[in-house]
Amino acid sequence: MAYQFLLPDIGEGVVEAEILKWFVQAGDAVAEDQPLAEVMTDKATVTIPSPKRGRVTRLLWKQGDVARVHQPLLEMELDGATPEVAPVVPLPRTAGASPTPAVPASDVRAAIAQAVERAGPTGSGRALATPAVRALARELGVDIQRVPPTGPGGRVTKDDVRARAGANGSAGPALPSAPEAVRGDVEVVPVRGLRRRIAEKMALSKRTAAHFTFVEQVDATELVATKERMARSAAGTGVKVTFLPFILKAAVAALRKFPQLNATFDEARGEIHRKRWYDLGFAAATDQGLTVPVIRHVDRRSIADLAREIERLGADSRAGRLRPEDVGNSTFTVTSLGALGGMFATPVINHPEVAILGVHRIRPTPVVRDGLVVVRDVMYVSLTSDHRVVDGSEAAAFTYEVIRHLEDPSLLFLHSV
Repeated sequence: MAYQFLLPDIGEGVVEAEILKWFVQAGDAVAEDQPLAEVMTDKATVTIPSPKRGRVTRLLWKQGDVARVHQPLLEMELDGATPEVAPVVPLPRTAGASPTPAVPASDVRAAIAQAVERAGPTGSGRALATPAVRALARELGVDIQRVPPTGPGGRVTKDDVRARAGANGSAGPALPSAPEAVRGDVEVVPVRGLRRRIAEKMALSKRTAAHFTFVEQVDATELVATKERMARSAAGTGVKVTFLPFILKAAVAALRKFPQLNATFDEARGEIHRKRWYDLGFAAATDQGLTVPVIRHVDRRSIADLAREIERLGADSRAGRLRPEDVGNSTFTVTSLGALGGMFATPVINHPEVAILGVHRIRPTPVVRDGLVVVRDVMYVSLTSDHRVVDGSEAAAFTYEVIRHLEDPSLLFLHSV
């Protein structure tokens, strides 16, 4: 019996992934933990390793296809004894076919999708559709759950959505459009991969969460001095200390005092899930777009350890080699543009979290201290929260707790946070 490797559960809320690249082909021998495929979720690009050693017998998806979590990605013959594995999905056969007929890849995918739909792997009853189809349904005001599917394996297609929109009277069936008149040089950039995922994620967050932002000034003079001292001390060990480890630790200090912000919001059940751990995401810019790697157990790590992990995750993000455990299931997110941070911004919440902290550029600024105008290192922080979950007073108090720890960094070490 062939072993089927299933698309793993990559992170909270991830139900499907686009196959960006295969690293193996049918007939290839693979070692345990060898990369099999690179996939794109709505959170990041991740590399899927092989859980076992063996030989690939068949790839079940093409590059560009969208597979759901727990669907088979490929089949393998394993080295050694036959293992206990999930049964192979039965494939369509034609009359008079031999015991192992050649089956088109599209039929394989259809059979997989039908089997998954019958089994109800997610238990949610959600319509099978790609993110692009769901976006079209939202644009046309169509409830995708009510659209009769005609695609392979009961998948809703764009034509299905347009037909339903026409039946509802909200829009007519899409007609082929004439080429746009040329007005000078136009570069057409398809929205796909990470850029498409970012667009969908940001739109979902803005449609669902009731965003509001609180902004306040931070006297970062002591923070700058502390960071520079630690950076000089750590230089000999190869650790690059930035401001981000201090900001993450200050965020944890505030999250401990205000647990309502260390949470996610389950809209379907009407529940707020307060997390009792601190896995913080940080926005990282890549050539493909923004991604959010996650640092696990920030509360248990030292400044130097956080600096090492930030450097590793940033490099892996830019190189497109993040592992599944490096993304998803964050409890709170911090975003910063570093030297390009500007005065302040209003960040978009990382759905389904309930708040995001924006940190901005530090610059020498005249301020009043003890009746005198002096120059201090000043920056702004902006906290965007979901007003359905977080009250304005609580957001302000949380922000001031962050500021207290940034203005007096010794508190970060005193409380061992």
